[in-house]
Amino acid sequence: MLANKNIFRTSEPAFAVDVNGQIVTWNQAARDTFGFKESEVLGQRCWKLLQGQDIFGNESCCEGCPTRAAAFHNKSINRFQIDFQTAANGQIRFMVSSMTLLNDPGEEVLVHMCRPYEDIVGHSVTSHNTNLPVPNTNNGILTRREIEVLSHLHKGKSVPQMAAAMRISEKTVLNHTQHILFKLNVHNRLEAVALGRKLGLI
Repeated sequence: MLANKNIFRTSEPAFAVDVNGQIVTWNQAARDTFGFKESEVLGQRCWKLLQGQDIFGNESCCEGCPTRAAAFHNKSINRFQIDFQTAANGQIRFMVSSMTLLNDPGEEVLVHMCRPYEDIVGHSVTSHNTNLPVPNTNNGILTRREIEVLSHLHKGKSVPQMAAAMRISEKTVLNHTQHILFKLNVHNRLEAVALGRKLGLI
């Protein structure tokens, strides 16, 4: 694992896990951001330490993590948003980029580089912030499809119902929804609908 040390000189909080989700590397930026010392985290299961939740508040980190499973089956991982538990500040939202480092057989690791979401949008968007936020105008306006999804959300339709109405997969609906939340800088669908109405999008 020493061969991978250089990748962790990045200023971004970064850590690596093995195929079993055991944390094998934890850089200084991760220590500063999460508040956990390297000696406290090495050997721990990532889902038990960070207790990740998706942007809808659902448990995301788990023993059978689909992201980890896909990565170790040589599939690329798109960046994603997640709320991780920190030592002092509760849950904080991160934008995570991942890559798999392939060393000797049996020594592959999955690296997560975790940029605090507030650094991207310029202000705090922790899961405890209940104020209606300002849209992320630098991240682009909503596409026609995203506005269509937002309209369906406004009508209270479920993901399967939206997928059927739009003739797209449920996964695509979820992707559009995530993009909407990111662009509008909101935490959930209700906030997206409220802000969408305020902006005259629906």
